[in-house]
Amino acid sequence: MSVGVSNSPGPVLPALRYTWAGLRTLRSTWVLSGLVVLLQLCFALADSRVGSTGTEQFIKGLSLMPPLTAVLIAALGVNTFGMEYRHRTIATTVLTLRSPARIVAAKALVVAAVGTGTAGVAAAVDYLGVLTIGQTSPDSGRALAAAGATVLYVTLTGLVGLAVAGLTRSAVAALCIAVLWPAVLEPLLVAALRLDPRVVPFTAAKRLAEAGAGEHGYEALPLVALTALLLAGSALALSRRDV
Repeated sequence: MSVGVSNSPGPVLPALRYTWAGLRTLRSTWVLSGLVVLLQLCFALADSRVGSTGTEQFIKGLSLMPPLTAVLIAALGVNTFGMEYRHRTIATTVLTLRSPARIVAAKALVVAAVGTGTAGVAAAVDYLGVLTIGQTSPDSGRALAAAGATVLYVTLTGLVGLAVAGLTRSAVAALCIAVLWPAVLEPLLVAALRLDPRVVPFTAAKRLAEAGAGEHGYEALPLVALTALLLAGSALALSRRDV
């Protein structure tokens, strides 16, 4: 069924309310967010802190996020679009919100908010673990830089999952791409083509998160640019497809 789509920008707030209402009714949203915090708590309780400074403990705790937490938030982003195609509610969304750009922007803002909030809570759990279990405190400057870079990585991964789901219209395909891209494809490309890791999107952002150094913030730019490009492509694809 072809659905006419208006290109007028219109207010974003109603689109945000509509998108959030849909996302919060998905059980997977709360399961994935809860798993993020639960895994971070388990790591904090099980981590060996002997001989480590507070900063080392905190950054070690954050190291759980790029390989694992980011996957859960990517799945959340994938569901935001993928479930609409799976249950055929995307036509209702298009009829309600009209503008593809508004639909994608609203979904991106909601996923970014949930991803940032969830990763932020996980970072706070890690920090409290250092204070209470480690009986020490990390250097505030390095801790803030490391937490900011890690939360940014997780949030952008969620947005990539959202965008790829919008492009592929398949939750399974999008999740596979979102998982395999940073974990398998990029390391293979860096090794085979001898690429500079600082220009490879996920690899560069992960290096920034692991280093926790604010002066290397430019390393997040490739992933930011990739995310923006994929979201724009998702909006364009939505405007050109029968839903």
